[in-house]
Amino acid sequence: MKSTAAPIGGVAPVQLRTSLVWHGEVMADHVLIAPGAVTLGSTGNSTFIVPDLSLPADFAIIRPGNRGYLLTLGDGMRGTICVEGKQRDVADFVRRGGEGGDDAGAAGAFRATPIGGRDWGVIDLDNSGHHQLFFQFVPMQAPLPTTTSKLEMLIPALAFSLLLHSVLVLVTYVFDEGINPFVYPGSKRLTGAFLINRINVPPEVPEPPKAGPRTAQPAAAETGQVKNINSATKGKEGKSGGQGEKPRARDPDALDVPPDAPPPPPKVAFLTEKNRAVISDIIQADVRTSLGKFTGLPGAKQKGGLGYGKGTGTGVGDDLGGTGTTRGSKGGGSGGGGSAEGDFVSTGKIDTGETRAPRGSGGTGAGVKEVAVVGTGAASGDFGGLTKEEIDKVVKSRQGLIKACYQKELDRQKGLGGKLVVKFSINAEGIVTKASPDGAKSSLTNAAVSDCVVRQILKLKFPAKGGGVVNYPFIFSQG
Repeated sequence: MKSTAAPIGGVAPVQLRTSLVWHGEVMADHVLIAPGAVTLGSTGNSTFIVPDLSLPADFAIIRPGNRGYLLTLGDGMRGTICVEGKQRDVADFVRRGGEGGDDAGAAGAFRATPIGGRDWGVIDLDNSGHHQLFFQFVPMQAPLPTTTSKLEMLIPALAFSLLLHSVLVLVTYVFDEGINPFVYPGSKRLTGAFLINRINVPPEVPEPPKAGPRTAQPAAAETGQVKNINSATKGKEGKSGGQGEKPRARDPDALDVPPDAPPPPPKVAFLTEKNRAVISDIIQADVRTSLGKFTGLPGAKQKGGLGYGKGTGTGVGDDLGGTGTTRGSKGGGSGGGGSAEGDFVSTGKIDTGETRAPRGSGGTGAGVKEVAVVGTGAASGDFGGLTKEEIDKVVKSRQGLIKACYQKELDRQKGLGGKLVVKFSINAEGIVTKASPDGAKSSLTNAAVSDCVVRQILKLKFPAKGGGVVNYPFIFSQG
């Protein structure tokens, strides 16, 4: 009779060990301490999880029997088993119908045999030989000896600590000389004296009570008597802290400035009346010069650059009674010209030519600077796991940089504009792997703008939802 819990022929008790091997590597190992079944299946309830090998669900390849364990093998299995010291081929064993015994045999294309003792086997579970089951019986290990309790392990350390402290205390009292522990004498027994005489912390001295907010320190008179004086005057406004009828009491002998105090720094008169008049002249002259350089706002039709003319005017007033005006400034010159007549101080808002075309003759000029405008069309292509809204959101996050690409070339080439279609690929991580302009669908022929936009597209990062190929149109025009 074979058993895993009792000696067999005077041999020590054994345990059943099974291992699942895949491509020569041990993937799982299981040792049966108590009798139980070893099952194969694709669920978590199986002993070993294997793919579909055309076996029944939770197939019990080894299970407890009446005489130990029972090994069940099926048609299609290969390998070698050793039962009672005799090696057998698994395929031949199944074809011959297994071995006899009360538990031998199984239904269909499966055959069974009892195993135990020193039996072992390496079984190929399928024709490929990639999945194997190894089993053998190993001697049962003896239980570990009972460890001592933690308290028993601490007894030697406690005894040594108690002995050491006893020696320290004994040495302290024997060699105590009664020296002052608070003075460093350089004695070798200072440590022992410190253990006997503890440092006494002096008691805390309470702070004196603070004076109230409405009382002042008493001033001493010549007679030595003390007179209480209120710190604030009392009158119609004195109650609320304002100006009272009498000044605040103070020491008559006190000095406003200590005799040893350094002299105050000299006063620097920066904004004198003369300086104010000069600054006013500079500001008004600068404003007139700035207004004379206006060439119109966007939308004003004009031709010509700047114009300067001779003007006449009288004086500048100030706060000391002087009078003057800036009226009467007229002039005509090449390009600018026009008339700017009016006192900008007293006549209100200045007409800068926003609602009328300036007058002038001669000269040539570039006019108003063109401003870049970038629009987008409808994206097309294979978006993968992304949506059109997600693609638009990521692309428009760099719309300012794409606009800068166009504005730079628009400053060099007036009237530049058109449509640019960029085709770019996105990988599964959302990174743009390549991008290039689609010349067949684009009307913008400026290579500098195309290369700059492609560089910005290559820096985009989309959500990681699968790859795709996108055709994205940009429409460039000047404002």
